[in-house]
Amino acid sequence: MKAIEITQDHKISIVERAVPEISSTEVLVKPTRCGICGTDLHILHHGFVGTHYPCTPGHEFGGHVVAVGKDVQGLKEGDFVAVDPNVVCGECRWCKAGRPNLCVQLAPIGVGRFGAAAEFVSVPSRNAFRVKQSIGDGAAAMIEPLACALHAVESSQGVRGHNVLVFGGGTMGMLIALAAKAQGAGSVAIADPSPAKLLIARQVGIPIAKTPSEFNGDPFDIVFEAAGVTGALTQAMGLLDKTGTLVQVGVHDEDKMVPFNPFILYEREHKFIGSNSCAKQFEPAVDFIEDIKTQTEALIGKTFSVWDFEKAVNSMSSGEAVKTQLRFD
Repeated sequence: MKAIEITQDHKISIVERAVPEISSTEVLVKPTRCGICGTDLHILHHGFVGTHYPCTPGHEFGGHVVAVGKDVQGLKEGDFVAVDPNVVCGECRWCKAGRPNLCVQLAPIGVGRFGAAAEFVSVPSRNAFRVKQSIGDGAAAMIEPLACALHAVESSQGVRGHNVLVFGGGTMGMLIALAAKAQGAGSVAIADPSPAKLLIARQVGIPIAKTPSEFNGDPFDIVFEAAGVTGALTQAMGLLDKTGTLVQVGVHDEDKMVPFNPFILYEREHKFIGSNSCAKQFEPAVDFIEDIKTQTEALIGKTFSVWDFEKAVNSMSSGEAVKTQLRFD
């Protein structure tokens, strides 16, 4: 089979590789659509924690089951599935505590093991969730980022009735905003410097969509930093109301540092919370995607053949689309 490969020297190539042999508890999936996200860009340009090179990227995907291990139950050939990429041990203290995203042996598909930018990908059966074919290939590949967004909203410890600001009009920021709105936030606003993304935000039902410089007055109860930019994080801290919560979702470089004022943290009783990956929110995302299918599809820009991976990555610099996806023609 063919697969995309990223080497440690940051080069992209198309390689020939044997079709994965599945274990008794795995399924073989033929991807139909695969998203590209910030993690993939980190893997490509300067590395990402837990990456095993050479790496075949692709952790946001859906597809059809084409082979089933002998001990697999609940799945069959032909099933349309979305895949939780977080392959975990199930035995460490974090897994047992219901925090699989913090597993000490975490090996995500598309990071620590071969991903979906290939003709076939092997998947533990417990990571494959049947979804309705009617939601479409694009929406199926949006379930993983949606699960991450739901975990971020969950991490905030409750948005109902609160004024919410989301920094970053990318996929994660948009989905957080939609999830917060659906969960009863008093108001939801998005900050992003891109006029194109602000327009999309309004189109999907987030009317308060402005550039970051326009948010310089009233504070917010909850702020999500989903831009992965230090300037956004610094501004986010400054816009927290008393007892406010900052949820850090954006992926920053490992060596980046942001100063903060500990007196303000103390005096205003702020809470800073990290939100990493999707935890146990994948199944809820499978259900929720049906409620926001139309909005989700509006976030998807131009699609590219998986074999034009480098072209797809380069297109993301324009900032005109929220989500770039790969198709398997």
